[in-house]
Amino acid sequence: MPKIFNTSWLAVILATIVFYMIGFAVYGFLFADVWLAASGMTEAEIEAMAQAQGAMMFVWGILITIAQALGLLWIINLASANRLSTCLSIAFWLFAMIAAPLLAYACLYGGYSLSGILVDYAHILVGYLAMAAIYAMFRGKDAINAKT
Repeated sequence: MPKIFNTSWLAVILATIVFYMIGFAVYGFLFADVWLAASGMTEAEIEAMAQAQGAMMFVWGILITIAQALGLLWIINLASANRLSTCLSIAFWLFAMIAAPLLAYACLYGGYSLSGILVDYAHILVGYLAMAAIYAMFRGKDAINAKT
């Protein structure tokens, strides 16, 4: 199977799907009420926005998710990480040092509520950790050294 950054494309596809589904769970039902209140929009407004964007909302959502999946994998590959603990550590520090501060701009300058940013943090942190775990499964010590 073709590889990218010393990892199977299957891992990237699986990581993308899992991250996207974590977002669906976080925003769709686990913290839906908190997120709706934080966004300042009603459920009807969210549905109207989704209807106006149509399928492109999902296309862009998947593309954004793939970009993050590839970015995380690229950093994991640069670090030559192939163990679960190392992959998880990289994902955590990328979240803490890059993603979380970027998301915090919306709270600081955009008037986004603290509860909303915490929902976003839950999505991104859990998603990054899940993707890192998937990559570790595909980049295990034996897999990374295999001559294929």
